[in-house]
Amino acid sequence: MKALFGGTFNPVHRGHLALARHVMQQFSLSTVDFIPSYLSVHRAQPQTPATMRLQMLQLALEPEPGLHVNRCELERGGPSYTVDTLRQIKQSEPVVSLCWLMGADAFNHFADWHRPDEILQLANLIVCSRPAVELQPGRFQSSWLGSDENLQDFSHGRIAVCEMPPSHCASSDIRQQLARGESAADCLPRPVLEFIRDNNLYINE
Repeated sequence: MKALFGGTFNPVHRGHLALARHVMQQFSLSTVDFIPSYLSVHRAQPQTPATMRLQMLQLALEPEPGLHVNRCELERGGPSYTVDTLRQIKQSEPVVSLCWLMGADAFNHFADWHRPDEILQLANLIVCSRPAVELQPGRFQSSWLGSDENLQDFSHGRIAVCEMPPSHCASSDIRQQLARGESAADCLPRPVLEFIRDNNLYINE
């Protein structure tokens, strides 16, 4: 069983890495694939080119065992719909059980995603809790993992909640810090911070 972690990663930060490590340990996953979006459909488009977001991810994940970059959305182009990504990965890895990672705030809008029911036919969801965000299962209540169930027993169709340790790192805050000339070194892996400085990223945002 592996997890898929999609996002703009603009930029990738220590909070992303900590989340992936925690989920991998909590659910005994083999790997977590970070999937940078090509064209986001749930948020504003990043000013940073996809190629640079990819390079930052590669730098951040190089020393991290079990954490990998998957370029499928960048190579596919067009809107980065989760259901299309899951179909593509399922075709190339048909025997692997997949889990899609998402934050609690994103899950509360899951019913509005493109083909949410098909997403659950292709994968499980792991919803990462956030302080002050109350989960709203809505019509997906029946898919929630019971207290006596193990996610490893299901190839798809289940929703599990992962209680996350608090993190003060957020990409939007980091971009604002960098635009003000602050370092954000406490949230950025050193190779990522050096790449940002070398390429003068985020200074005009």
